[in-house]
Amino acid sequence: MGAISLGPLMVSTERLYLIGVLIIFFLLAEGLNKTFRSPDVEFDFSRWAQHSFWYGLLVARLAYVAQYPSAFSYDWLSVLYFWQPGYSLTAALITACVVTLMHFKTQPKALSAALAILLAAVVIWAGLKLWQPLDSDQVQTLPEIQLPTLQGQAVKLDEQKQPLIINLWASWCAPCLREMPALVYFAQQNPELTLWLVNAGESSITVENFVRNNPELALPENMLVLDPTQKLMQHFNAPGLPVTLAFNQGQLIDSHIGELNPARLQEMAQQIQVN
Repeated sequence: MGAISLGPLMVSTERLYLIGVLIIFFLLAEGLNKTFRSPDVEFDFSRWAQHSFWYGLLVARLAYVAQYPSAFSYDWLSVLYFWQPGYSLTAALITACVVTLMHFKTQPKALSAALAILLAAVVIWAGLKLWQPLDSDQVQTLPEIQLPTLQGQAVKLDEQKQPLIINLWASWCAPCLREMPALVYFAQQNPELTLWLVNAGESSITVENFVRNNPELALPENMLVLDPTQKLMQHFNAPGLPVTLAFNQGQLIDSHIGELNPARLQEMAQQIQVN
């Protein structure tokens, strides 16, 4: 599972790679401030780096929303939930290049240096994505286990060959509860996909009481699967909850650590429908 647990905080390795690249980017920008000191010309690479980051962040979010407008129409306020996934790195890079040109259009040496930093950041990011130093390269598949549904039926996971999305959750997990309406909404809008809400570590009585005490969630019982001994969490080395896994032909194609939204779900669905 591509995530690392830092105490109560769960961070995906992809996000860690991006944070590392951003730290390098800002350090290089600060280094250029010292390299390009001049009594005649003011070079403010720190300000350029900050503008590149913040404008890039904003445009990356808007570009992603434009890519999945129907997903955000479920709750337009979720566009402002910047802690949730949903950014276009391509749009962020293009924005950073535009900001660079505007900052240093009359300073060719500084412009070349700033573009070189952007190129270095892209190369480092691509290298980390390709190398995946914190991730396992082992192909992960659904285990040969059987889990009960809330309706009392049994499902054999290794026999599930259709496109399948599994969300691991628990009633005590606040992010799980926040994302649950989006999961139910997505399942209703995409009946061709199978989506299971697999409760991890709680008894059937606890789950039944949760469903009964939270009628506003309108949880379909045919989506609820029980995993009281957390077999799935152990199999996929999930560091915490919530975790969302997307499968095709029983093979893990995409995964998401932490709270998500309908747009990220739509992105995962496209992954398992294409493969």
